[in-house]
Amino acid sequence: MDCGACCRCFPIFATEEDAALEPQIKEKGIRVENFLRTDRVAYRMYPLPFLDACAFLKEDKLCRIYETRPEVCRKFEPGSDQCIEARHRLGIA
Repeated sequence: MDCGACCRCFPIFATEEDAALEPQIKEKGIRVENFLRTDRVAYRMYPLPFLDACAFLKEDKLCRIYETRPEVCRKFEPGSDQCIEARHRLGIA
């Protein structure tokens, strides 16, 4: 499924480990304020000002950094309840 609904529907956060694997996360994401940071939340990838999807979602609905995408994205399963919810919210069959 190349729909990118999850990249346009749910908040996306990256860890410090994710940013070490993919340096563009530091460039494109917003660093989360220290008092809100956890082991799993260091950078906000979506939502971001002036963007209607994750900064790494290409026009063809594929991920620009697929090989080094954040852990939360790697764990997201196509066809899962969350996937179906994202598709439903965006009107994708």
